[in-house]
Amino acid sequence: MKKIANMFLVALVALLMTGCYNDFENPAEGKVFTDEDFTAEGLEYISIKQLKADFWRTTGAGTGAVASWEITEPLYTRGKVISSDRYGSIYKSVYLYDAETESAIELKLNSGTYVFYGAGRELFVKLEGLVLGNYRGMVSIGTKSGNPEYSNDNLELPVMIADHVFRGRNLGMEQSDTLVVDASNYMALTEDALGRLVRFENIESKFGTAPWGYNNSFPNYFANQTSYDVNSTEKLNGVSFREMIQGTPTWAAKGKLGDDKKDTYFYGSAWFTYDATDPGQNTNAAPGNYVVRTSGYARFMEEAIPADGTKVDLTAILVKYTNSSGRYVTYQLTLNDGNDVVAR
Repeated sequence: MKKIANMFLVALVALLMTGCYNDFENPAEGKVFTDEDFTAEGLEYISIKQLKADFWRTTGAGTGAVASWEITEPLYTRGKVISSDRYGSIYKSVYLYDAETESAIELKLNSGTYVFYGAGRELFVKLEGLVLGNYRGMVSIGTKSGNPEYSNDNLELPVMIADHVFRGRNLGMEQSDTLVVDASNYMALTEDALGRLVRFENIESKFGTAPWGYNNSFPNYFANQTSYDVNSTEKLNGVSFREMIQGTPTWAAKGKLGDDKKDTYFYGSAWFTYDATDPGQNTNAAPGNYVVRTSGYARFMEEAIPADGTKVDLTAILVKYTNSSGRYVTYQLTLNDGNDVVAR
């Protein structure tokens, strides 16, 4: 009898171990959250559009001011991920889009978000205890910042993310998630579209000095500070712009582009326009002019900007940047991927 019992125990252990290995190799999908999970906790839904409106009303801040709003009410919001940090242009953030109100907002997280929050994934955010902040005209969801120059900070710790960010359904990306703009309707584009994925069809790549904003020459590196264009003789920390892009020790990882690319690579700022001749007002970028800003961490930073005068279709996240007083607005475009610029 004891021998039979031992054999039964061995069989049971083997079965359990087999089950463990099966679970390891074929893990069950994590819980898919819905609105009911949050309303059951007594949380109230607030749309992204209303959340942004409440921020401006509550803080009374100008668009360039450092302003924070800590949410103390049991609220939650949701949206579909329309961005990806896979290619390094977007960093430690996802942009969430709410189709019902046609509004979007940045959620500040940690790196590698595309692994867990791919484009098309619905996300729910518990807002109580989080901080909405304004940075030069762009509102984002984050946490308290220890730096007084910033309105909020990223949710870096996994335990904090687990408390506030929840994965819903994989809705996939649809054509309607992208706002389409062309030469016939770009004047109708408003700041309600900030944070959205926008496709600018048949827009022109432009090299030269822009007749708006800071009168920068494009392509350049610092589009919103001193214009270190490719012909500039000014120096930053003793290094000229041309030396920077030719791979001096400080910039070696970002340089070594070669003579054929040094004037036209994406790293820095590029100008795309529907009406390059309209100077607009002195304090604002002219409608129809957009600056593509690409960091030195983007995988496509060394890819060539389309030649001067080339017409392209360009899909990017629409953002804006002002000075600290809210003036000198520049509308900027953040690419998810270098392949989102397609020649006509």
